[in-house]
Amino acid sequence: MSAEARIWKLAKGKPGYPRSLLDLQDDAPAQLFGCGNEGLVRALEPGRAVTIVGSRHASAYGLHVAERLGGLLAAAGLVIVSGMARGIDAAAHRGALGAGGVTLAVLGGGADVVYPARARRLYGEILHAGAVVSEAPPGRRPESWSFPVRNRIMAALGAITVVVEAAQPSGSLITARRALELGREVGAVPGPVTSRVSQGTNDLIADGAVPVRGAQDILDRLLGVGARGASRHGPALEPALARVLEAVELGRASGDAVANAAGVAAGEAAIGLARLELLGYLRVDADGRYSRTDLLAPEDAPRPATTLDA
Repeated sequence: MSAEARIWKLAKGKPGYPRSLLDLQDDAPAQLFGCGNEGLVRALEPGRAVTIVGSRHASAYGLHVAERLGGLLAAAGLVIVSGMARGIDAAAHRGALGAGGVTLAVLGGGADVVYPARARRLYGEILHAGAVVSEAPPGRRPESWSFPVRNRIMAALGAITVVVEAAQPSGSLITARRALELGREVGAVPGPVTSRVSQGTNDLIADGAVPVRGAQDILDRLLGVGARGASRHGPALEPALARVLEAVELGRASGDAVANAAGVAAGEAAIGLARLELLGYLRVDADGRYSRTDLLAPEDAPRPATTLDA
């Protein structure tokens, strides 16, 4: 086992146990096992962490929003808490890591058990730049009931829980409900009314959750109105490249979809996507689907650096 994967334990009532978990009272975990940066968890301050959760079957829009929120909030010095599930959770972790920030994963199984197995690389990156915690003892495999139970820990650790996408019903809405029971704020990202994975978030907003239009809405609440996070700006883009970039921001992920949305030939779109990847504005996955990074174009500079539409 690597040094980063060394398992440590924090016990309720002992030094280093996260104070925010005490709000769970009798439901607080008796002990917290972890791998990675133990000092991060020991020093975690109430009010300096944001929990980001959402659907495992996320849309391209949801993945973009989650990654951007994770990156911008982490760049502002906040700890990003999530559950390392595929979809929104993984995107939020990746955003924080991509911004050079800190992220904390709360697992349903033991802190030394990578779940899902396909997240092994992400797990390693989180150990290097943050920590993984669980109330389950080392070596325990997660069960279906363990995920709703661990959600209370995520809700307690975050000063605000942000739901990016969620169907009805969903585990993300359980986390939101637990956050409300603890007196925490809940935010939700609005989505298309025709989208199944936006039904839960739109319902949360209708019930009084904070509409999250961008990271600035969260920064205003946690750090004060007008608080700004760090941002990175890339080189200027010529109009044709800007149209291609805008198409990806609108959720077009394939070359043909980008070409149709940008009104350019397929070959021109392919060249533009490749150039934008080289410039750092886009990333491409193993399936050839493009998504936005947190790099801002220079024309975005006069606007708040933490809007989702950058």
